[in-house]
Amino acid sequence: MVDVFTQVGGWSVIDKLVDDFYHIMQNDPLATDCLKTHAGKDLIESGTKLKYFLSGWLGGPPLYLESYGSPRLRMRHFPFSIGEKESKEWLYCMNEALKKSTINEHVQSELLRALEGVTVIIKNRP
Repeated sequence: MVDVFTQVGGWSVIDKLVDDFYHIMQNDPLATDCLKTHAGKDLIESGTKLKYFLSGWLGGPPLYLESYGSPRLRMRHFPFSIGEKESKEWLYCMNEALKKSTINEHVQSELLRALEGVTVIIKNRP
């Protein structure tokens, strides 16, 4: 059975996906509240962390774990005000980035559904 990391195309696809994700977040007016949650943060560092997280989460090299320890998503996102609107905007940016990717449409849908579950974990306000 092929892991999802390999199925999506490996590191190069994740790298481009996350770069596109942050480009969309920074430039699309539909993502302004999500972008605000990153105020004062280095987006290059945030992008690297997301790339590393996705690598391990999808069954590839556990780069996040090796570099930062356990993801502990809820705890790591608790300092930021993340509610329904920010979560939906985050998913919107990811969906737009996925559309630009070479990832199979069925796999895109599955990833987005799984990532929606992840956003439920990190929301910390109504």
